[in-house]
Order: sequence, then C-alpha cells, then structure tokens
Amino acid sequence: MDEAPLRAVVIGSGVGGAAAALLLAHAGIPTLLVEKERRLGGSSAAYERDGFRVDTVTHMLGCGEHGPLGDVLRRVGQGDAITFQQSDEPAALCFTGARAGAARARRVVLQAHLLRLAGTALDLARGLDLTPLEAAGAARLFAHAAAMRDVDLAACDDVTAEAYVARFIPRAAAAARLGGLLGLPLLLPGAEASAGEALFSLRRLARAGRQRYPEGGASRIPEVFCRLARELGAAVWTGATVRRVLVRDRRVQGVELEDGTVLPARIVVSAAGLLRTVSGLVGEPHFPDAYVERVRAVAPQPRLVEVKIGLRRRLVPAGALAGLAGGAGAPAFPFYCLAPTRFDPSLAPPGHELLCACAIPGGRGGASRGGPGATVDELLRALSAAVPGVLSQAIFVDGSSPDGEASAPGGELASGTAQTPGQVGRARPAVYTPVRGLYLAGRAAGGRGAGMDLAASSAMECVDRILVDLGRDLGAPAPPALIDIAGDLLGRAAGSTISWLTR
Repeated sequence: MDEAPLRAVVIGSGVGGAAAALLLAHAGIPTLLVEKERRLGGSSAAYERDGFRVDTVTHMLGCGEHGPLGDVLRRVGQGDAITFQQSDEPAALCFTGARAGAARARRVVLQAHLLRLAGTALDLARGLDLTPLEAAGAARLFAHAAAMRDVDLAACDDVTAEAYVARFIPRAAAAARLGGLLGLPLLLPGAEASAGEALFSLRRLARAGRQRYPEGGASRIPEVFCRLARELGAAVWTGATVRRVLVRDRRVQGVELEDGTVLPARIVVSAAGLLRTVSGLVGEPHFPDAYVERVRAVAPQPRLVEVKIGLRRRLVPAGALAGLAGGAGAPAFPFYCLAPTRFDPSLAPPGHELLCACAIPGGRGGASRGGPGATVDELLRALSAAVPGVLSQAIFVDGSSPDGEASAPGGELASGTAQTPGQVGRARPAVYTPVRGLYLAGRAAGGRGAGMDLAASSAMECVDRILVDLGRDLGAPAPPALIDIAGDLLGRAAGSTISWLTR
C-alpha cells in the first residue's frame, strides 16, 4: 500500500468518538467517522418505546456546559449547540434495608445551600447508621476532600474509596457503606473504586453546582457532535463495521470494512475499547510484548445491572436518587436512579415519568472483586422501597443483567477501563499507542472524571496529542476563570475550618 493520505478515521460514535471526530474536523483534518450500528451514539444512543425516549445506558448526571462536554463545544465555537437542563428538585440519597425489616427508604435531600449543610450532614449520618463519633469522622472526610489540591487527589489514586473512608471511620461496616456511595460516580463498588478519581469526580460535580442533563436525552450529545462535524466537512457512516485496522511496520495505513472496502488513512482513533482495539482490530503481533501484557491486565468497566421504567405519572421528587439498598439482614449494594423527565418532560408522554436505574455489579457494600452482584429483581426491590408505587404505575420495565440477558435494547460499558487503583491518573492507559498513528478515545484511555464527562475529556486529550504529533501549535492554555479560583479558595477555607472543628 502506498503512503496513506493525511486522513483520520474514527471508529465508534459514542461521546468519545463523536467528540474526537468533531475536534479533528475543526482542526482541518479530513475525517471519517465509522459506526457499526444504524443509529449514532454507541452507549449514549436511545430507543423509542410507548412514547418514551429511553437511554440505552443509565448515565450519571454531569457538569453539562460547565464541564468537558461544554469545553468540546467551546473549542469549535458552538458553546450553545446543546441545551443542558436543570431539575427543580435537588438530588437525594436513599437508604433501604440498613436495619433488618426496613421496608421503606430513608431519604436524605442533598441541599447545596450553605445554611442547610449541617442538617444534610446529620441526615446522612443517620442514613448510614453512624455513631456521633463516626459522624464527626465523616464530616472531617468531606472537609478534607473539599480542601484537597489536585496533587492531594493524585496521592489518593492508588487507594480504594473504602480504604480512604476507613482513615476517618475505622468500623468496617460503616466504611464499606460510605465507600460504596463514593464509588457510585465511577460505577464501581467502594472496595474497587479509586478514591482519588472518585473524589475528583465529586469535587467537579460540586463546583458545577446543580447537576445537568441534555435536553433531548443523552443521545443528543453525540448526535450534535456528529452534525457539527459534518458541517465542518467530516463524513459520518452508520451501518459500517470496521473489520481491521491496517498496519505496516508499526504504522497505521488505514482500515478495512466488513464489505472489503479499504479506507487509507494516517490517523485512526478507536473508541471501541482498549482490548478490542489491540487484540481484535489491530492484532497483538503489531505491538511490543510489554504493551500487550499491560493491555491484557487492564480491568474493563463491568457491565451494569440496569432497569428502565416508564411510569403513568410522576413519582420521584428528585432529579436523581442514589443510595444503598439490600434485603433484610443482607449487605447493602449501591444503586443509582436518574429521572430524565425531571430535566426534559418531552422524553415521555405528558404527565408520565421515565426512570433509568442501575446497581453496581459486585458492589454489596465492599464486596471483593468477583463477588456476587446485584440482580435485576434486587434493583427493582430497592426502587420499590425508594419510590413507593413504582411497579404498580409502570407501563413497561426493561431490564438487563451482567450475563447479557436483556428485555430491551441496551448498552454496556465493556469498552471502558475501570477506574481502579493502578488504572487512573498517570497509570491510566494513554491515548496514544506504540503503533504510529493509532490513538484511543472514550472511556478506555486518558481523561479524568466520570461518564460522558470522562469520554469528552479523553477525546480532547486524544486530539491534542494528535495535533502535537503532527507538529501543530496548541497555543497557551486558557487561564482559570475568577469564579473557579474563588470557589477553590472558599472550598479549601471552609474545608479546613470544618476539619479543625471536628478533629
């Protein structure tokens, strides 16, 4: 094959792939995005049912326009291309089954107002069944986290969320429960989630204020990214599967599709996952043995236990619920429930409500890796306790479990890299590879944060690296906004004060 032209092929149209295609097109690089499904979005796609527009995967609320998703749009001069809505109701934590025989959830509304923080902290301590001394330890934990600098967070990258909590709350059961909550943004049990990454994600969300969800649903994000990429000259193909990435002498030559079509290119960005890219699309012989060994050792993001429920009427008095659930006398497992219609009512028929919920696999309040995980039935019981009447008002219930069985179109996070100790920060897989011209984007490599914010962060890091490798000048980074500097200083001051008062 002759020298491939300066063209980029992006594999996958999830948030990471779509953002990478948009940024590459904006940089003036001829770009083609290839998506194997007929619809765009990957794990951020949606399906229609009974008048509802349902996300295929349960998404964590993010920072919206104030986070990496907004940064991608601002980089291409389209900061207002996606509208992010806020819910009138604050998020809440729910605790079910904390005591044997508990049938209904205890709810803690997460108040952002400074004067209500003390009451929220007290309710949280009660929900976690903490002693007064442990409640003081929990207050110190959050104060310490609020005062952390980036270098302090990085020092916690190789500590699990549960182990970090144990520094403040020695009792194992209490540390497991609070650690399970800290691991929720990373969709991992507290015994596996990186404390540094979990605290980073929570700090970013706290600084963004009230959480946001895209108008039109999560699928709106990759759809808009792809539309803007097209307007900049990129091509977007759906229903086209990449059979393999063509490599010669450890240099990308292009890709070959399932129908035999060869697309020459000097740049290939894969959002298909680390192991699938290396072992499947490219082939391990093209990589150094040490790199292949590292890729094989990387733990993927586990598939979630999920349910999607369409309700006849609104029942959830919050934009999102998170908490711990479990049967009487059983260890608690973390769960999360998003109510997209609290942000955008048009996602359901008038007066109806949509719920997207997930439970963390193997996440029974500190269960070890490979331990028993939650089931769809257990998640439904948790939701019934947290939202009384949810099943009696259900029009449909779509569920999926880690064994791959599903009753409706669903997505999975298997293409992501789990954010565990040894796989975050500097130890996270890089967006570049030993094969020249081959890059990674999405939740598999690079970036920090959680969910769609992580995927967008990875895409920006990936494209920046591509431009540097091409000899482009990225320019000086934008200085931090004054409001961010003030918020950081106030957070540290408040954290230091609370930490001193509760020591």
